[in-house]
Amino acid sequence: MNKILPGTIGLLGGTFNPVHTGHLRLAIEVREALALSRIDFLPAKSPPHKRHDNLLDYRLRMQMVCNATAQVDGLGACAIEGDLPEPSYSLLTIQHLQTHNPNTCYAFILGSSDLLTLPQWYQGLQIPYTVDLIVAGREGLDNSAMFLFLRQHWDYAYLADDVLAITGGRRIFFVSIPRIDISATLIRKKFCQNQEVFGLVPENVRQCMLENKSKIQQCWSVYNHRENV
Repeated sequence: MNKILPGTIGLLGGTFNPVHTGHLRLAIEVREALALSRIDFLPAKSPPHKRHDNLLDYRLRMQMVCNATAQVDGLGACAIEGDLPEPSYSLLTIQHLQTHNPNTCYAFILGSSDLLTLPQWYQGLQIPYTVDLIVAGREGLDNSAMFLFLRQHWDYAYLADDVLAITGGRRIFFVSIPRIDISATLIRKKFCQNQEVFGLVPENVRQCMLENKSKIQQCWSVYNHRENV
């Protein structure tokens, strides 16, 4: 079985507070590994599992995601959560997209560490019964905890070395990506301290941040004053 998903749109969710170079590289690596039609970044409008006092306005985060993805072939932005009820639940967003685009195949992308948190999501363990999953892990990472988690929560069979099928559900594809140590926390901290973020975010995202500097620093400084990050 070829480990490719031609014609499939990958969905990469997150707060993207802000979107950064690591997000773009992850999407590019996954798209190329699986021959996806494209990958749409899916910013969460009101994530239930994240604190909101340092979360930029959805429209501003969406603008930065549109800026970032516009310069890369095969990447896009999906603003559907701006029109859905709050809070934002990944399962409901996926189901909404599937209902309104019945001829489109989707795959939901998440990191290997995020996979382990699915029991904390709204009906998170039901997601592999609804849509194909793509789990992106860093090259050389010990995946023993991830596979223990899989055995604890689902019955499955291997279709290939790094593709498995959930019994009664969909498939999970595993993709190894290069390690890129860029975090939104680091960017927020640097930006609030008036340090340069060039290279950490795409240039058009950097310019958007500078154009909205006062608003962004006011939002992010709440977090930086409360947390030692």
